[in-house]
Amino acid sequence: MLDIHNLQLSDLDQTLNPVHDEYLSGLKKTWYHDPQQSIDHDAFVDKASAWFKSTKINDLRGWEKFPCVDIIMGCTHFIESLASRNKWNIQILEKEYAYYTVMGKRHTEPGNLQAGMPLIVSLPNYFYGDRPEWQAVLKECEQKNIDIHIDCAWVTAAKGFHFDFDHPNIKSFAMSMSKYNFTWNRIGLRWSRQRTMDSCSLISAQRKYNELTTACGSFMMDNIPRDYGWEKYGDTVEKICSKLDLTPTMFFYLVKNKDNNLYSIGNVLGKIKQ
Repeated sequence: MLDIHNLQLSDLDQTLNPVHDEYLSGLKKTWYHDPQQSIDHDAFVDKASAWFKSTKINDLRGWEKFPCVDIIMGCTHFIESLASRNKWNIQILEKEYAYYTVMGKRHTEPGNLQAGMPLIVSLPNYFYGDRPEWQAVLKECEQKNIDIHIDCAWVTAAKGFHFDFDHPNIKSFAMSMSKYNFTWNRIGLRWSRQRTMDSCSLISAQRKYNELTTACGSFMMDNIPRDYGWEKYGDTVEKICSKLDLTPTMFFYLVKNKDNNLYSIGNVLGKIKQ
């Protein structure tokens, strides 16, 4: 265990790794060790939808306008499916998922968005939380007929995120469980206004995903409260920030210093004496 009084800034991580704690690691061991039950497609969609919606510390609205729900292998699957459907003719903003850089995409500044080209945006955003230019981006997308698709990968780690998906330019959004150190079994859902034919919809509709993935996701949802991170570590986050002169963010394991540099405390949260 780590004594918070001995904690140094050098103990933190700038690679934004998720929280590692004994409870979450124990669930992984239990999943592999104990007999598990499968779950069918519709039952998983219903269960996962209810789990994602059950947050008490965020206000998310407009779900009912997105009746088409698909099982996805994490939000990267959602991004790849959309990008492939559009032959990678997509737009992103600054401070986005590093995956786009790997794939050769550069960000576009608000005000310079290309008309008619889909925009994928992460909300909440790991650096900003709420994007400061969001209302201007919405207006620009209205004027230029740009479809918006929202990557909500960070929402499970967030607190105080208020968002209404029901804007006519927003066509789909996706969520996953990866921020609870669940990168080893990526699973989530995509919600769409209208049915589209792409990798996400075909894999989901034709049941071509690995059923162990959904069974594991179901097990984790049974054992991880939706707002687990803030419920368990909220007080510890405040103590770490006070000790190291840092500022909490919207996300329970990300903090900033006075120079606005971002650090992950996910590697120390589970080690600090409670």
